[in-house]
Amino acid sequence: MIKNNIKFDEIEAKLGFNFKNRDLLRMALTHPSATNEMGVKRNESNQRMEFLGDAVLDLIMANYLYEKHEEWNEGELTVESDKLVNGATLAKIAAEINLGRYLILGKGLISQSGRDNPSILAAAFEAIVAAVFIEGGYEMAHKMVVQLYSKYLYVREEVENSKKYLQEYLQSRGSPIPEYRTVESTGKPHELTFFVEVVINEQVMGVGSGSKKIDAEQEAANHALKALKY
Repeated sequence: MIKNNIKFDEIEAKLGFNFKNRDLLRMALTHPSATNEMGVKRNESNQRMEFLGDAVLDLIMANYLYEKHEEWNEGELTVESDKLVNGATLAKIAAEINLGRYLILGKGLISQSGRDNPSILAAAFEAIVAAVFIEGGYEMAHKMVVQLYSKYLYVREEVENSKKYLQEYLQSRGSPIPEYRTVESTGKPHELTFFVEVVINEQVMGVGSGSKKIDAEQEAANHALKALKY
């Protein structure tokens, strides 16, 4: 096993999970370039764990969205899940916990800013998910992923309830209920995009768009709430 000075306590605090077997964490942080330079077996890198983590992450997101959104059909679940597990989102989350700082990389990649490389960060994050799954099981992996994804998951849920929140906000202040107007729809008949504005006291307070009128209305309401509050 590659030996490097890793600040395990720091990374474990960010993950919200403490490893009994820290060699699992070390392997998850080890890029194949490091094994090449250090003359150890390639299976001591995070490549195999990346494969497992990808599958576990897919399951966690599918499970979470399935339970949270009973009204969504298969297509809607698939689209949202794909957004959450794509490489760009994984790299963002990895960067947010400064995962690159802890990676074990070959000297060549270090000189090429490998610690900031999105694909390397995304792969390392998937390997971390696998490491937590291997030691702690599905429930611990699920808990960690949902926590790290919290702002990506809850922002969507906040938008979905924006019409309700806006009406409650206005009623608490004695204001009239909002009016939603569809101002335009574009695209093919089966692939329309709707554009909606929300009007309060005869003033447009927010606009939104979506493949469904309700989605466009929710987005418009979300913008109106932000305008009213801030």
